[in-house]
Amino acid sequence: MLQKYCRWGLWISTILVLILVAAQGVSGNWTVFYLLWPGYTAGETFLRIVIWLSLYHIKTGFAIGAISILVIIFAFLSKSNWYVRIFSLLGLAVTISAAMGGYLFVTTDLQDRLSLGQMADSFVGVFAAYFVMFFFMNKVPRWRPGCVPEKFKKISFRGKQLPEC
Repeated sequence: MLQKYCRWGLWISTILVLILVAAQGVSGNWTVFYLLWPGYTAGETFLRIVIWLSLYHIKTGFAIGAISILVIIFAFLSKSNWYVRIFSLLGLAVTISAAMGGYLFVTTDLQDRLSLGQMADSFVGVFAAYFVMFFFMNKVPRWRPGCVPEKFKKISFRGKQLPEC
């Protein structure tokens, strides 16, 4: 029974991470493009919106970090396959990398472009890790080296029949 609830928790938390990461990417881009780049002038209302987006970006980062820990807990308690477990750990590792990049960027008074790049590249990694994990939640490749699935049995290679699974 616990396994069933953990599986639902894994689905919900993974979908939530994907949605929050996408929203955080948009808020991060708007903040960097319109608030931090020199030479851009905007009205006061627009500037307030962008400042609100930067605060939202920070809070969402903390939420993604917390939910990433929940994803790992649910992945191991639901006894998911190894692919899901590995990508949940990878997702947390890349989330930590994004957090470190964001922390370094903020502590350098928004001047260190390398940390900004680390944060942005880690965002792509987080999205990819959880998307691939989401893919493997239902589909596990049934592959063994040297064997061929049922539908390819009639194919021969250099005159030899391929081995069956």
